[in-house]
Amino acid sequence: MNFTNSLVSLTLLSASLAQANLIAYWPFDDLSGEVAEDIIGGYNGILNGGTWLEPGKVGAGALEGAGGNEVLCPAEAISTTEDLTLAWWMIDNQSSWGTIMDKSFTDSTSGFDILVRPTGTEDSPLRFRIGGWQAYGGWGTECRLPAGAYEDGEWVHIVCVYDSATDTASIYVNGKLPENGTLNPKTGIAGEGGYCEGVNNTTAPLYLRGGKETFTGILDDVAMWDRALSPEEIATVFTSGPLAVERPAKELAITSFDLSEITDEFTLTWNSNIGELYAVKYSTDLINWDADLDDGILADEGDTTSRTFKLTDLDNPKSLYFRIEKQEE
Repeated sequence: MNFTNSLVSLTLLSASLAQANLIAYWPFDDLSGEVAEDIIGGYNGILNGGTWLEPGKVGAGALEGAGGNEVLCPAEAISTTEDLTLAWWMIDNQSSWGTIMDKSFTDSTSGFDILVRPTGTEDSPLRFRIGGWQAYGGWGTECRLPAGAYEDGEWVHIVCVYDSATDTASIYVNGKLPENGTLNPKTGIAGEGGYCEGVNNTTAPLYLRGGKETFTGILDDVAMWDRALSPEEIATVFTSGPLAVERPAKELAITSFDLSEITDEFTLTWNSNIGELYAVKYSTDLINWDADLDDGILADEGDTTSRTFKLTDLDNPKSLYFRIEKQEE
């Protein structure tokens, strides 16, 4: 039984989990072709129009829009329905209403959109709409920047954050939070009494450019995390880029993988907390994670937990990927 590919896949997955839950990162340094590579999660975007520019604000390139649905990524690029952070550099030269990012259906009660509203037509240049295109709570209720938060036609760094623990959305500009009354930060969105069912529609495709409307500006260095970054981490992303944010010390991750070629058994070890329950999930394609090796695993004494499994129980797939999930009691 040859599991060389499985071991390589596991190494790559563990590395991505360790990068502060950075789940996707499109540097836009491709410079040619019809694919925008996601160097973290592998959720490459398919281009339909647009122009590669070099250099970008960060790195070798950036992407200028032509006013269409230009970068389409699979729905699996964002799987979380709880916390989310989006970060990117852009030049906003949009002359009419536009959509930078879109991950919702028209009538859905979950999802998000990043909207631009040009100066002179609205009192907010950029909005973080949560809850689907039409079912988000009513016009003017989005998390939104105050007028004049950034200059059109110039590079600006934007970070949008949703924290499910506090049911709060926020938009940062160049590493700082421009307050806008009750609209930035914005609370009362998806929690008790809120108007939607979550920040993400897991079945809707992800448009990095376009969707319900179009965007003709320039984008660079788009990144996404499945947790709410802190203000300090957001400042780090602004000054040093997405890869500079370190993983929190106790973030759940696989820390070691040991394979016995004699017994065909392997042992997974992950960091854990005493008294908590865990499930060991596996996938053959990094998309479907429904299968589990074991669940209801009570954490071992100490800071880590280990469990041993047999490869022969997994039907000899070409590649295997593993992850650990915390379970509620």
